[in-house]
Amino acid sequence: MDLRYLRFFLGSLTALFAFYLGGHYLLGFPFPTPGILAQLALGALVGVGLGRIYHRIWPLPPVGIGRVVRLLVLLPPAFVLGMGFTLLLGGQVALHFLIPLLAWITPDYGPKNGPTPERPSRG
Repeated sequence: MDLRYLRFFLGSLTALFAFYLGGHYLLGFPFPTPGILAQLALGALVGVGLGRIYHRIWPLPPVGIGRVVRLLVLLPPAFVLGMGFTLLLGGQVALHFLIPLLAWITPDYGPKNGPTPERPSRG
């Protein structure tokens, strides 16, 4: 596994853990148990893996309508997979939002198709 993906996974997991811990101290949410943290780790792993698979099958197109179409094709299966995991694991973690979000963000860490087109300078 490419170290960029591992670094992205661990960074995402750290942010999610901090978010849940901050929710406990700032908003009075229940303290995140090891089971909830394991569910977050599983959801982040599935999201990053799904993003890698999608990027291998359909690389990230240049900025434009192609990215919108790719996003609309990516979201339904990722959302349904997240809902399935949420129901399977007890419905305490928002995996149905976490998995599509990480699957959508992950391709930026993959190999690029080519150089990014430069914007013409104004001036």
